[in-house]
Amino acid sequence: MEKPWGILLLALGLALAQSVSEILDRVERNLQDPWQAVVQGQIQGPRGQEELKARVLAIPKENLFRIEFQKPGSLEGNFTVITEKEVWNYLYLTNQLIVSPKEKAQVQGLGFSPQGLGDLKGLSERVSLRLVGEERLPEGVAWKLVGRAQEGQGFATLELYILKNDPRPVRFVFRDEAGKVMADLRVVEFKKASLRPQDLKRYPKDAQVVRR
Repeated sequence: MEKPWGILLLALGLALAQSVSEILDRVERNLQDPWQAVVQGQIQGPRGQEELKARVLAIPKENLFRIEFQKPGSLEGNFTVITEKEVWNYLYLTNQLIVSPKEKAQVQGLGFSPQGLGDLKGLSERVSLRLVGEERLPEGVAWKLVGRAQEGQGFATLELYILKNDPRPVRFVFRDEAGKVMADLRVVEFKKASLRPQDLKRYPKDAQVVRR
């Protein structure tokens, strides 16, 4: 009896592994058109737990995303633009645009790289996600994916919740090595939008551009 059970468990493991890829493909197909949403929740900042609120604008076919921070106060007025190869962090207080390679960019005061909020496929390349089941959220039933991040991401593990009836991410939970929650973020006010690349790439003309 042990051998058939072993084969069954192996088949189940392979099925779940394939399901993660299938789920991400569904998300990608569902989010092909430009969209916008609000990301909000709690983060562990330099001053302890703080509220985060940001507007996300996305043109997935251009691999282009923009995150405009409204809360906490330390990030208010800042924004992040994610292109195919770079991340631009605009710092309102110093009027600087910090341009970094995508793989090593972080937002000052946030503690983790933000590109996964808009670029789920890119996030999956840096986090070894696996499907662990389903969970009922206020938005509906969602797939729950968990995974360990590669070094240098600014967080250790991730819980990712993807809505089943409208495949898109609705919740991110980032944890550190000790399992402490660094950020618990929900995606709300999601809607398709009419956006152009120049809308997402705009920044103050007098900003100092710094490349790192």
